[in-house]
Amino acid sequence: MSIYGFHHRVVCYVTRTTERGRELLVFEHADDDPQDPSGVQVPAGGMLPYESLEDAALREVKEETGLSGLTYVEQVGFVELGLYDEGGPSMSNFVHVVAPMSSEPAGSAESSEGVATWKHTVGGDGEDAGMTFACWWEPLPLTIELAGGQATFLDRLGA
Repeated sequence: MSIYGFHHRVVCYVTRTTERGRELLVFEHADDDPQDPSGVQVPAGGMLPYESLEDAALREVKEETGLSGLTYVEQVGFVELGLYDEGGPSMSNFVHVVAPMSSEPAGSAESSEGVATWKHTVGGDGEDAGMTFACWWEPLPLTIELAGGQATFLDRLGA
């Protein structure tokens, strides 16, 4: 850590395989201003001091989507930003996490396209507390764009 503070982050590619094929867990902010949307994202956030990548990934996914019972696979890459870069100084660690085939929390519903969707409100007192995320599984390869460069290492996910 420097005198300016150094932020460690984790970005989670949560995948599952169903009869429809391989899917990626994504979400949008349910309460976004339509004139200034945050965009489609994957679970991500700050790591706690001395927290492992695995612990941070599983915690962030549960906090932002309500999903648990997942398996950490590996780190697939990282992006380091310097002191004068927007969002820096920081290191974002991109990780792969696998979910069981039937991974939706209670209360999820099936959309007209046959995809499970659900809303999750973040609890606790962190910076995301009270936010509601609209979650769903998107088929891979993605045909939609992820916000904030979050798709940087999608091509590194194992089979």
